[in-house]
This record gives sequence, C-alpha cells and structure tokens, in this order.
Amino acid sequence: MTQCPASGLSVTEKDHWSFEHRQGNYTRKYSLIGNDIIHVQELADHGIAPEHLYAADFSSLVAEENLTGNPVFVLMDCAPVATLKFLYKREFTNLLTAQEFDLRLMVLYNIQPSVRLEFEMLQSLATDKLPVILSGSYEEGIHSILDFKSGKSAGTKAEAGTDKAFRDAFLGEVSRMLMLGQFDEQGKVPPENHASYPYFQILDMMRRDMKSLEDEHQQNLERIEQEFRVLLASKNSLLDEQVELGKKSEQRFREEEAALLSRIATQEIEATRISTANAEKNAALRSLCEMIETLDLDPASREKVSTQCAALFETSEKAALVNTELTETDSVFLSKLQKTHPNLNQRELRISLMIKLDYHSRDIARSLGLSTRGIESIRYRLHKKIGLDKHNSLKTYLANLAAESL
Repeated sequence: MTQCPASGLSVTEKDHWSFEHRQGNYTRKYSLIGNDIIHVQELADHGIAPEHLYAADFSSLVAEENLTGNPVFVLMDCAPVATLKFLYKREFTNLLTAQEFDLRLMVLYNIQPSVRLEFEMLQSLATDKLPVILSGSYEEGIHSILDFKSGKSAGTKAEAGTDKAFRDAFLGEVSRMLMLGQFDEQGKVPPENHASYPYFQILDMMRRDMKSLEDEHQQNLERIEQEFRVLLASKNSLLDEQVELGKKSEQRFREEEAALLSRIATQEIEATRISTANAEKNAALRSLCEMIETLDLDPASREKVSTQCAALFETSEKAALVNTELTETDSVFLSKLQKTHPNLNQRELRISLMIKLDYHSRDIARSLGLSTRGIESIRYRLHKKIGLDKHNSLKTYLANLAAESL
C-alpha cells in the first residue's frame, strides 16, 4: 500500500482495478485514496477519444469496499483525453443526474485545451448537490476535495452580468438542450448591446426549432402507436374470428364424422345381418332341394325340380366376398362366426373367411382394394377383437371354428 503524495492518505490498488480498453489503445486504472476518494486514471502515450465513462465500475468499487451509503468523491486524470465521444458525455450526464451511490463531488484534472470546452459543458450540468470542479493538477484536485470535505465551497460562481456569467449561461443552455433534451425558455440573457447577445438569439432560435422537432417527433410516435394499436386490435379481432370459425368448423366436422361413422356402423350391421340371413336361407334351400331329390318322382318332374334348384343356387350362392362362389360350408362358417362374435363388422367377417380359406394378405388386399399393411392391421385388430392371446393363431382359431360348424 502506498501513500498519496499530496495528502499523505493511504492508496489502495488492486490488480482487477486496472484493465485495458477493448480497443487496446489505453488503460483504465482505479485506486482508492483514503477510504472515500476514487482515483481514475486514463493511461496512454497518445491522445485518446474515450467512448464510455464506465460509471458502473464506480458502483462496483463502492460495493466491493463497503462504501454504500457513505459519501464518495471521484478524482479523474484526463491527461491523454483529446476529445469525447457522445456516449461518454451522455454517461457523464447520467452519472450527474441519476446517481447509484452517494457521490458528493467530481474533480477533473490535467484537462487538455482541445477538450476543455466539452468538459466545461458537462460541468455546466452540475448542481449544488453534486458539483464538478476542473483542476489543473493532481495536487490541486486532491486539495479541492479536502477543502470541500472540510466545508469550503466547491467554487465561486461568476458575478451576475459579467462575461463569465453569460459564458456559463450559454454553455448551460447548450448542454441542457443537447444532453438532457430540455428546451425551456432561456434564463440569463445579456443585454442587446452586449457582444454575446446575437449568439443567445441564435441559441434561442435553435431551442425553438429543436422544441418543434421534438414535438413533431413525439406526435409522430403517438400517431404510430395509435395506428399500431388500431391495427393490432383489428388483427386480434380477425384472429379471434378465425379461431371461433375454426372451432365451429371443427365441431361441425366432428358431428359429420360421428354421423357418418354411425351410418357406416348401421350399414355394416345390416349388411352382416343380410349376409348371415342369406347364408342360412341358402343352407335351408340346399337341404330342401336335397330332400326333394329323395322323393319318389317321375323322371320328368325330378329333372324339372333339379333344374329349378340349380337355377336358385346359381343366383343365391353368388359370393359377396372375392368374386368366388360361397359354398354351403362357407355360409355355415360365416353364420357361426357372426353368432360367436357379433361385434365383427361385415368387412371383418369377409376377411376372416378369406383367412380361413388360406388367402395371403397380399391377395386379400388386392381383392378388397386395400394395402397389404392395412390388411395386417385389420388382422391384428381381429386377433384382439376375438380375444386371442399373442401365442394363438388367428388362422388356426378360424379353422377350428369352421370344423365345429360341420
């Protein structure tokens, strides 16, 4: 730990309080003089134009050293600063107007002539609660802070009506317009015969024009916001209508789907009933014809009856399945299957018969106009619908059921 040569106070330095600017053209270094003076140095061997004040570093250092709530003073070495970027000036202004810690005084020293006017403009934004002093050297800056802490004034204001007073007023007006966006009426104005009066007139014209531009800008913002709100409300209303229409369409489609599924189910039940009834009638008709064949009839009558029976079977035994003949055995099997498993629909009954007849899934699919994968899915559902476990073969079950029907 070293000592301040001007005050004898201890100086605290830490490695992480020094960092190279991201452009690499200068180094920012912090130190703490005593327990409440933050010393800021810009180290460079050439002129620099800092873009940022990095005021957040002040707050971090205050928190790190447990100075929150205590009066703090900032001493800044501006030796290599040749000019200031706008962001730097805006951050400097924010530090003066929106403090994050108890900053009582800022002292800037080693200010180059090329940038002094800019710092004087920033100084004009200072208040009685937070004055800004421009000092010539480090020693002067330290003594200014020590004097301020002892209760002495931070500086004397120019006497009213003097050139210095009008100059300060001019800088203050310009700074408030540029940095704070304030376009209030001018305060101190020199008399008309004063040399600076025309400059104040020009400044007043600029103030009024900038105020008009600001008002116009604000009106445009309000107009755009209003147009956006109207557009947003319109879009939201349209979206709500589309959502409601979508809900109604979805409900209508669901109702139509339910109605169609119900109609299909009814037709499948009816088709199954008719198919089963036809199968039973065909079986009864065949039995009747066989009984007639056993009757003692003359050859002519027997031939006539046989011809009629054959004609009946030719039309009634047309298969509704795969364009093949439906035998009596098939009819009996379908009747037995439908009675054993009434939950099977017409298509499932047809496919069951074709499985029993040892048709390949590919052939079944081709006959019914379905995909092979679709037939495999139906076979899987049949397996579950009939109640078979995974180790039992559907084909074997159907074959056994057909054998029981004989």
